[in-house]
Amino acid sequence: MTGESLDGKTVRGGRRREQVRHLVRSVGVEMEGSLRIPYFVEPAPGRFLCNPRLAGVVVSDDRLRTLTIPANVPAKIPPGGLPVEVLRYLVQIGLNPSEQL
Repeated sequence: MTGESLDGKTVRGGRRREQVRHLVRSVGVEMEGSLRIPYFVEPAPGRFLCNPRLAGVVVSDDRLRTLTIPANVPAKIPPGGLPVEVLRYLVQIGLNPSEQL
């Protein structure tokens, strides 16, 4: 079997995990000059580390932005981007995953 179960729970679970990964990848930081860079780098699928380019940079809430990131299984992101509260939550998920994302 390739991760599918008869009731579809495994398939839906994998899809949901990939959507969460897409959201975490979409967290960005606006730098000077309106340049937006990803908050995270992903050295392995589902494993996120803070972007080394942000070392020494204070990332306040007003600098958090939603990046447009292509995805095989995209999550629904509003046209105006994610609210700051959601971006902060995604940062917490990426830095402190309770399970492998």
